[in-house]
Amino acid sequence: MGCFKKLAGATLVLAGLAGAATVNNPIMYVDSPDPSIVRVDDAYYMVTTTMHFAPGVPVFKSTDLAQWRTVGYAYQTLTNNDQQNLNGGKDAYGKGSWASSIRYHKGFFYVLTPSYTTGKTHLYKTADVESGQWSEVQLPFYHDPSLFFDDDGTVWVFYGSGDQISYVQLNDDASGVKQGGKSGKLGGVSVNQVTGTSNYYVQQEGSHMEKVNGEYYLFTISWPAGKSRSEIVYRSKSLLSGFSGRYFLSDNGVAQGGIFDTPDGKWYALLFRDSGPVGRMSHLVPMEWKDGWPVPTSGSKAPSTIDLPETPLPGYGMVTSDDFESSELALEWQFNHNPDNKNWSLSANPGFYRITTSRTDSRVVTAKNTLTQRSFGPKSSGRTLVDGTGMKDGDMAGLVALQDDKGFVALAKDGGSYKVVMYTGNKDGESQKETKAISGSKVYLRIDFDLPIDRGTAYFYYSTDGNTWTKIGSDVKLNYDLHMFVGVRWGLFNMATKQAGGYADFDWFKVGTDVNDEIYLDGAASEPVPQTPFCAAGENCPAVALPGKIEAENFDVPGKGKDGTSYYDGDSENHGDSDYRNGTGVDLYKKATGIVVGYNSEGDWLEYTVNVTEAGDYTMFAAVAAAGSTSSFKLSLDGKDITEEIAVPAASSGEDNYDDYNKVKSNVTLPAGEHVLRFTVVGSWLDIDYFTFVKGKDATDPEPIGPTNLVNRGVMLDMNKARDAQYFDLQGHRLEKSAIKKAGVYLVKIPGFGTRLVRVEKSR
Repeated sequence: MGCFKKLAGATLVLAGLAGAATVNNPIMYVDSPDPSIVRVDDAYYMVTTTMHFAPGVPVFKSTDLAQWRTVGYAYQTLTNNDQQNLNGGKDAYGKGSWASSIRYHKGFFYVLTPSYTTGKTHLYKTADVESGQWSEVQLPFYHDPSLFFDDDGTVWVFYGSGDQISYVQLNDDASGVKQGGKSGKLGGVSVNQVTGTSNYYVQQEGSHMEKVNGEYYLFTISWPAGKSRSEIVYRSKSLLSGFSGRYFLSDNGVAQGGIFDTPDGKWYALLFRDSGPVGRMSHLVPMEWKDGWPVPTSGSKAPSTIDLPETPLPGYGMVTSDDFESSELALEWQFNHNPDNKNWSLSANPGFYRITTSRTDSRVVTAKNTLTQRSFGPKSSGRTLVDGTGMKDGDMAGLVALQDDKGFVALAKDGGSYKVVMYTGNKDGESQKETKAISGSKVYLRIDFDLPIDRGTAYFYYSTDGNTWTKIGSDVKLNYDLHMFVGVRWGLFNMATKQAGGYADFDWFKVGTDVNDEIYLDGAASEPVPQTPFCAAGENCPAVALPGKIEAENFDVPGKGKDGTSYYDGDSENHGDSDYRNGTGVDLYKKATGIVVGYNSEGDWLEYTVNVTEAGDYTMFAAVAAAGSTSSFKLSLDGKDITEEIAVPAASSGEDNYDDYNKVKSNVTLPAGEHVLRFTVVGSWLDIDYFTFVKGKDATDPEPIGPTNLVNRGVMLDMNKARDAQYFDLQGHRLEKSAIKKAGVYLVKIPGFGTRLVRVEKSR
């Protein structure tokens, strides 16, 4: 595969379609547009649109429909012209190669892809999709083509847009258009007749022809004005005529793709949805046959989850960290346009990716040899270490969020000194937002993506030591635009603005769900570094001893690599006001009682390495605050829940008051030894100050809540006199008065007085 390496398959363990894992749709939260899929025995092969990137038309493989890996590309170079080479002020943005069709016929794989850059349709063929060489035949331009091999040995292309779909016959060996062969419009295919309108955003395109049980099924997409982007299916017993059509799916814009079966007889449609800056994401739709028509088993809605044997790989198998230790690039990399092979290297400085400038450029989008990987959602982080020792005055080398609305953070050489710069831009230009002088010629650079469906933001950082990160410049609100027509990507670049010939070395690229995560798909990474107990005073602190107290802000130090992270904060913004632990992203606040973890929303979690000195029953007390009535959390040990959902009472002093802390408790059973305790937010929003574990069931809290609580103010409540009060235990569960067998501390809601933590004493 030229200069791209095929990654070791030993780390990818795939299973047959027999297990059970609930997988979210989209099955790939990553740019995977215009998917086309074919099954060969028990393996599935998928291609997606490349646009201007090279090499082009990636081929992905799976044996379980959940875990996908890049196994090759249909071409290394689409064409050598000024557009694809970024020469003469020209580019191929939004063009290159478009929706492709993959087929398998008589021992050969075929990939058919049209190009608005070449004005041709390129047909690639190989006997070995993973390591073989591809031959190429060029055909006339066919928009959104579907290659089809019929049982009688004839070969066809179905293509086009508008009310009808066109066809053309190829030679029986697919070597070109057949002289004297058939061509024309498919009979009976009329999208206006199916939709009942002639008013569209997109009338019809995206052909996929299939043959099932002797009948022909043509799938297309249509987007009627004022309605959802939809998948249409036509059916006929004849290949070229007699079709009738109907909607296959019209929900949330999930459309365009084909259908396939599994070895055990299940049927699916693989479609995609336009999803904002992250790109166009693939959805898997289970289906069945009713009266000869394909019908989604989920009815009129695209399913939000499906059951598959496995869960997706980290980064959905489409991104990887890379230490550049190999003599070849990992297959997950693609260049932005054709590379200038004389001016990039993995061998000039072994262990580094080097870019040498060969000309001056005024914009990052024209710089050659920018090396890219996809982003993924809903959150992801990419970072690199760049060495600018070989840079010339005016050079900028760094990390770009590559899309029409873009931004980059870079090491810049200015005379004999270095600085970090941050730029933002759009398709019309780029401008500097901030600059910071640094000493030395090396700097760590980072871009985080927050990519909820249909919107996105990029955040930019630098570091001089790799541990403490400083935000720089402006956040970039990302936007999916038809000019580039792709999801946002990370790109490693080097650009000369004054003189050519300088070089920059990139030591590594690390990618993960956050700054502490590293996804390595090829198994070549160093051994993962486990998380360790946090130590405010220094290194090598022991695990927190239980019984004892855990300060919430002292969650573990994250490790590196798979399963090395020690927290999850679902909000990219840091809303805290404490610099106690810079760079974690966890929201830490200064309160009168010390530092607390705040702004905790549903799904957030923190982990603590603990050492239980004696197995047995314990009582857990937690100091928590919430402004609403839907807040709750749970605790787990080594991945197994040790509490049920624990409700956190709302503040009695009004909404949005997180200074009014309460105590909640739960009885737990703990095994002896070292374990990982996880605190998980189940219901938003809440703040957490600390946990205390006391030996014994229903033990007494050694540290009653602070001065904001009535207990320490000496307030007592005669239960018999508080006739209209409502009582709750410290987990928020409603209690009847008769259930209160003894004096103690309870949550009491008193009309006109609010809810307080109160010491209740029975009358004598």
